[in-house]
This record gives sequence, C-alpha cells and structure tokens, in this order.
Amino acid sequence: MTYRIRFEGAALVQLRGLAPAGFDALLGRVVELVHAPWDAIVMPGSDDPAYRQAVFGSWGVLTFHVDDDTELIRIFDLLWAG
Repeated sequence: MTYRIRFEGAALVQLRGLAPAGFDALLGRVVELVHAPWDAIVMPGSDDPAYRQAVFGSWGVLTFHVDDDTELIRIFDLLWAG
C-alpha cells in the first residue's frame, strides 16, 4: 500500500523557507512514510494515534495525520533547525 502526501496550511509556507539540505532530507523521509506511515511516533499530547511526528535529517521534525481509509498523509507542520 502506498499513501498519498498532501502538505497543508503552515507546512506549505514552511516549505518555502526550507534550506536545500532540509528539503532533501524531508523528501527522503516522505518517500519512506508513503510506504510505512506508522513508522513514526504518536504526536506528544495527542490521544489520537493517527497524529504522528517523524524526524527528517539531523535537524527536522514533521507533524502529520495518517488516514488509512483514504490512504492519505496530511503534513501540517515542519520544523527545521539546521
């Protein structure tokens, strides 16, 4: 099963400011997630396991929601400190 990816809201804005190294690391992690979206931790403070966080590169965190019914990963926040 391969999930689709959709960047939403703040993540779209954050993509524009991402350094080239951050973008490459993000792309690599997203490719992994489309095949294994549950290979990430549950977002701290969330009671819903569909809200997840994953590290990308050495300095990045992406926050997303997994919808198994539609096979969609909605990325809604990016943090790159590199």
